[in-house]
Amino acid sequence: MYGGVWGRANLALVLSAGLFAGGVPAYAADLGSDGVADLEERVAELEATTARKGNRKVSLTVSGWVNQAVQWWDDGAESNTYVTTNGSDPSRFRFVGKAKIDSDWSAGYILEIGVASAAQSSNTADALAASSFTLRHSAWFLESKKLGKVTVGQTSAVNDGITELSLAKTVLVDKPITIFTPNGAVSLRNSAGGSVGATWTDLTFGQSTGVGEGDRYNLVRYDSPEFGGFVASANWGEDDFWAVALKYAGEFQGFKLAAGISYGEITDATQKFGGSTAAGNDRGTTLGGSASILHTGTGLFVTFAYGETELAQKVVGAGNDRNYSNWNIQAGIQRKWNPLGNTTLYGEYYQGDFGQAKSNAAIKSSDVDVWGLAAVQSIDAASLDLYVAYRHYSADLKGVAIDVEDYDTVFSGAKISF
Repeated sequence: MYGGVWGRANLALVLSAGLFAGGVPAYAADLGSDGVADLEERVAELEATTARKGNRKVSLTVSGWVNQAVQWWDDGAESNTYVTTNGSDPSRFRFVGKAKIDSDWSAGYILEIGVASAAQSSNTADALAASSFTLRHSAWFLESKKLGKVTVGQTSAVNDGITELSLAKTVLVDKPITIFTPNGAVSLRNSAGGSVGATWTDLTFGQSTGVGEGDRYNLVRYDSPEFGGFVASANWGEDDFWAVALKYAGEFQGFKLAAGISYGEITDATQKFGGSTAAGNDRGTTLGGSASILHTGTGLFVTFAYGETELAQKVVGAGNDRNYSNWNIQAGIQRKWNPLGNTTLYGEYYQGDFGQAKSNAAIKSSDVDVWGLAAVQSIDAASLDLYVAYRHYSADLKGVAIDVEDYDTVFSGAKISF
């Protein structure tokens, strides 16, 4: 980038020479003092509005998206409408850099910040959640085409997203296992309209990212090179947690397939298992996976996800159910029926069997059923996805003689990527 008076003057000469070299009258190149001043002012303006990076050796890519929605909900006693950040695929901005060391090796980094103005998962029936910034990723990596990739820092464990593999545009609306995102902090209501003393996410013992699903931690992670569509991964951190995963992506005979499975363990109370925020509530093992298949000719697709968690007995208390499991199926069609982009239409069904509730130990276990419908319209020219979704929740609690009111929600919004 040109800098200083001499740099700008030289840039003015270069521009004027190039502009008027091809048969334009010579007097046009005589900008005069006013012309040079105007050009310097324009160069200064361009310098001020240009994204810069620290050096020329490491690339810089800035990307991200904004995902906001309008959500209506009815918990059986109260209803309201919020403007909120979509919790399944929240807004963020990301900086990614990479430098080539030689023909095989490269190094780089990722820094990602999450942005939420009234996050869906934290809104209650009485108030919107406070706006927040969240450090999602801060890590560097070394990568070899032959040997694979090593990442160090705060980033995704290998089971983060393992239950969210989908070939259709469904995750930007709602993730298969993270079913309570649109109402996580809303209390369950009894038939009289009072609070049951637990939120919907409490039923999963606070695992807001989903039972069987991973999260982001400070760790060392390894990803193998792709071989026949397969990638193997493993991570470790602080002698207290580890996970392994295997993913596959391929296409054959007119079908696309994506699948993955992972197993992990956490033995330290300070780690946050599946998004839980309470220290001492996180020791246990997790198994999760998902598979998605899409027929390229018709656009028909099916996605299935499964996850289970077994918490340590000391976490939930002796004699209480410490096994949590859930599954989800999404099915629909994704086709380009108009010039704007793909249209995605789908329905889903979710079933969860949970152990002791997190904030109400009297709830020994619970069964939850959810069904929903959603539509997404992509507008390719603007990197924009418009969506609308409906979900109906019902729960059956064990250990307490309480009939829980059903919960309904409709939310519509847009995700624009940059």
